[in-house]
Amino acid sequence: MPPGAELRLAGFGRRLGAFALDLVFIVVIAVAGAAVGASLIGAAVPGSTVIPAAGQNLPLVLIGQLIDLLSLIAPPFVYPAIGWHAGATPGMRILGLRVVDARSGDRLTWGQSMLRTAGWWWSLLTLGAGFVPVLADRWRRDLPDWMASSLVLAVRPLPLVWIPAPYGWTMGPARPPQPAPLIPTARDATEPQATRASWTWTDVVPVLITLFPVMFGANWLAEASAQGLRISAGSGGAVALTYADEIAVYGASLLLIVVLVRGRRHTPLTALGLRLPAWPWLAAGLPLGFAAYFLQEVGGGISRIILPAANTTNQCVGIRGEFGGSVVLTLLAVAVIAPVSEEIIFRGFTFRWLQGRLPLWGAVLVSAAIFSAAHAGWAEPSLFLPVFLGGVLLAYVYAKSRSVWPGVIIHMTINIVAVILILAVSGC
Repeated sequence: MPPGAELRLAGFGRRLGAFALDLVFIVVIAVAGAAVGASLIGAAVPGSTVIPAAGQNLPLVLIGQLIDLLSLIAPPFVYPAIGWHAGATPGMRILGLRVVDARSGDRLTWGQSMLRTAGWWWSLLTLGAGFVPVLADRWRRDLPDWMASSLVLAVRPLPLVWIPAPYGWTMGPARPPQPAPLIPTARDATEPQATRASWTWTDVVPVLITLFPVMFGANWLAEASAQGLRISAGSGGAVALTYADEIAVYGASLLLIVVLVRGRRHTPLTALGLRLPAWPWLAAGLPLGFAAYFLQEVGGGISRIILPAANTTNQCVGIRGEFGGSVVLTLLAVAVIAPVSEEIIFRGFTFRWLQGRLPLWGAVLVSAAIFSAAHAGWAEPSLFLPVFLGGVLLAYVYAKSRSVWPGVIIHMTINIVAVILILAVSGC
């Protein structure tokens, strides 16, 4: 903040102007990125945007498609989050606005920036309804401010007067700047340091080691039963066996976790994150879920560049075959049972064990690698990076919310979008 100025609550007009400027910047960045991507594709396949056949410049096309994807998703998600974490977006800086923590006046943490971005998206999805409360709220807050526990302040220059100085008269502020208007009763956004979980590697390793044999054993038993009973793929009997297979895998792992955490360590199950978080994290689940899906798409684009010959259709074919193409049955298994179970196993149990034993980002990256390896990253290498990136976001959200339920909503959103696209797009 420049000398001779103070921070006051920002008015609606200036906030609207900053929003309009940022929207222009976002559109310009997106259009420029799309133009670069299109030019790369056009250079690889002159006169066409179709993926070239074998022998043509496939890597250049894939890079162009990746840039197109980044230009579509990075500006509206990354641009505001980075700007708010830095104290103001470019549009806000031009108009002399700052965004701060409502309680302390400090810069927003990354967790608060994520929540504010989610509130921003909810406001856009409701055709601006989330921005309207700023007109009536005493502290001029809107939905993004409520979710992030933030305030938007304006830099106001103080009136200048002539004041005596050691060597004559000089211009200076007529009065000392008043403290910024903060809200002492606002939600405390302090992020406490993670403590060590009571369970140790002697608890975690058995769960992770037995996960793969149980998975293989359940799959083998389901296939053997289908062959013995002469059940055709996609039939009602095959779907029932698939559900039995999934329940056996997740059920065995969850039961072992309960025995180890509750029975061996005498720790309440709330330590796994089975608690309700602050409401903004639940509300952020859906927008962050779409962000996570696009993040995985970016990872998939990078994987196609690095591993252009890898087969990326196994998961698609598996989902189509296991559930007979039924959207309802597939969503129940992939978008309900799997997210709840996996968030408890990989975030509430595995990541929670790593917390306090490794720095935050070390725990996030290690847990994401384990999560990706368990999702066929070992059998289908092209899946490793996209699932890894999704695991990074899920672990970070768990660390900030201290609950598995925001991750469950994010995980459900990812899987619902993926399932709908898999069952709706032919030829996968």
